[in-house]
Amino acid sequence: MMKKLVYLKTIVIVHGKSEKQICQYVKNNLRLKMEIISEKNGENSIQITGLMKLLNNKKFKSYNSFIRNFEDVELIKDGKNLSDDFKIFIIMDTDDCVNDEQRTKYRNKEMFKNHWAYKYIVPIHNTPELETILTKAKVPFKKVGKNRKKEYIKLFPTNDKYGKSDAISIEELMKNLSTVKDTNFEEFFQFCLEAAE
Repeated sequence: MMKKLVYLKTIVIVHGKSEKQICQYVKNNLRLKMEIISEKNGENSIQITGLMKLLNNKKFKSYNSFIRNFEDVELIKDGKNLSDDFKIFIIMDTDDCVNDEQRTKYRNKEMFKNHWAYKYIVPIHNTPELETILTKAKVPFKKVGKNRKKEYIKLFPTNDKYGKSDAISIEELMKNLSTVKDTNFEEFFQFCLEAAE
């Protein structure tokens, strides 16, 4: 019996540690082939202002360098394009934008228009930032302020030692996020759920 190839479904570029934790939780729970890209394991944040520098580095600079670095991405038959099912999600807070124009160009994808991967890029915005969005989506944080960041590992556990009792289901989170107008984060969860089927 021939083994079925498992292709890379998505690459996710994350703003920081909280977004990385959530994406890792989704990846683990759905057993989804996903590459998560962060700055120093999420310790340093990636800003919208630095995205084009990241997308023009050697891994993403051209189609050929991309498929050399991500060999398990699915190509369509001509070998000159990625599968239409593949996406590059970029999950960012918008509070670091220098002005509304920059925020708009990120959200409507205009800032990526000259990049070869434009059609695969899906910008996810959390305005002003992730914590505000998750609070509006009724994520049950027990702590406030800076201490709230420590709760991500309990709410989105990626290690058995944190248990599953406080974990939020991916479906529930997607549903709750879809009611919040200051984000499109639910698109990421919907894609992951469909890709895992």
